[in-house]
Amino acid sequence: MHMNVDDDTRSGTDPKGVGATTQPLAALIVELPLLKGLSSNHLQTLADNAMQSQFKDGELIFREGDPANRFYLIQSGRVAVESSLKDGHAVRLQTLGAGEVLGWSWLFPPYYWHFDARALAPISAIFFYGTRLREECEKDHDLGYELMKRVAGVVVQRLQATRRQLLQSHELPASPDAGAVTDRSPSRRPPEQRRLKPETTENQSTTKDQASGKHRPSDPP
Repeated sequence: MHMNVDDDTRSGTDPKGVGATTQPLAALIVELPLLKGLSSNHLQTLADNAMQSQFKDGELIFREGDPANRFYLIQSGRVAVESSLKDGHAVRLQTLGAGEVLGWSWLFPPYYWHFDARALAPISAIFFYGTRLREECEKDHDLGYELMKRVAGVVVQRLQATRRQLLQSHELPASPDAGAVTDRSPSRRPPEQRRLKPETTENQSTTKDQASGKHRPSDPP
């Protein structure tokens, strides 16, 4: 069972109650690459604001433009990070898998999703309450720094993936004549295609007149 909430307060769940019911998550969180190196107190704060979450194959996890109030650490399955074009088609920017983090917009104003996320297979993930963790970061600046530092790396990866996708989508198909020389001046043409104008020197004219038996007006009879 998963929770897709537009506002954390809709769940009606007390954060401490969540922490009490997800105590086994503490051991899992320690092993997550994104959170390695955090102090035990900070890990406990994250565990107190987390819960298990599952999604079905093809299910929309969040939509671009919706409030960003959570993030996920994927335990199993694959997620497509997509952006919608004006014509309604979706362009896949990145595919995420086990051990990777999904969602960074919860930490940066204006706190709206910049992409769509869709399950490509059944997903098991750890759901973190982003809004509540932002409040914890305001109270504990060390926690805020640690999370900001880690999530910033995720942002860079996402932007790089977006840039690569944009470059690929704007590439023109290679033409058979691509790279061919378009200058068709005589000096650029193959030798067999060159056509030189016949010379009209004095000697050539005299030779032609003599061959035809004709005399030029200036020649003696």
